[in-house]
This record gives sequence, C-alpha cells and structure tokens, in this order.
Amino acid sequence: MDWFSEFVLKYLSFKGKCFRHCDKPTSLHVLSQEPSGLIGAYVCPDGFVSQVVYFSQSPDMKWFENRITSQVGEENFATNDVRIGSRHGWELGGDAQQRLETELGKNKHVTEVYWTRYARSDAQKRVAISLCLGEGARKGCLSLFAHDLERLERLCPNCRVK
Repeated sequence: MDWFSEFVLKYLSFKGKCFRHCDKPTSLHVLSQEPSGLIGAYVCPDGFVSQVVYFSQSPDMKWFENRITSQVGEENFATNDVRIGSRHGWELGGDAQQRLETELGKNKHVTEVYWTRYARSDAQKRVAISLCLGEGARKGCLSLFAHDLERLERLCPNCRVK
C-alpha cells in the first residue's frame, strides 16, 4: 500500500452512522486507490451508502462526478451535493502533520471531496444507493447502484444476472 492510502486509512477514515436507512454503524470500503488518490464509500452492514469520499492531493472533480453519475444515474446525482474540504496534519492528531510534511512538504494538505445524496422529491426519497458487496459466496464488484429503498439489494444489477 502506498503512503497516501495508508495515511488516509489511518487518519481520515472513521466509523460513522448510517444516514437515512438505519442507525447501524458505517465503515469505509475502498473502491479504488492510486498513489495520489483514494475513493471510498461509507456503508452500513446492509450495503446502503451514506457517503462517497475522494481523497486526493489535486482532485479531478469531473472524473469524480462522472464516476458516481455513471453508476447511480444522473437522476440520483446532483453537483450541489458534492462538498470539498481541506484536511491538514495539525488537525488530525498523532504524527499526521509530520507525515504530511515528510511526504508533501510544509503547509500541505489533503483535499477531501465528498458526496452525500440528498433526495429532493418524493420519488427520489424512494430510491437508495448501495454498494455491490456480494451475497453469500458471491463477491460483489464494489460499484454503486440505485434501487428501491424498501428492498435490501446486496448485488448490483450486473452481478445479479451473472
């Protein structure tokens, strides 16, 4: 694992609580990682996605938005649901500041782009976003997908037909 992914997983990931679906804890599932970036989803044990996060030194916003939209559909994505934050070593505790300075130089930070879906209509409120985690012995492909909120779906449509 490269230093950037290791840094993100050590200092920038957390246990949370599922948004809107249940009150179970969420954990970060890494969807892809490269030396300069990591994308992941905070997911409850049932696979419902609370938030998708993209950590990078210089994020490609268009790539991030296109990646999500291609998986969940344009009707389930709004650009104004994307937020951007800067994460500095001094705010993260431990030896995070020293590690960032060693790897990136003085006064550098990690950018965190995150998408939380906010349903705006009654129809949108009946749609959930899940992560294809798999079911039983069948592994999932770790893609995002939209489905009826009332149904527990652990496989995306592509994996379901395989």
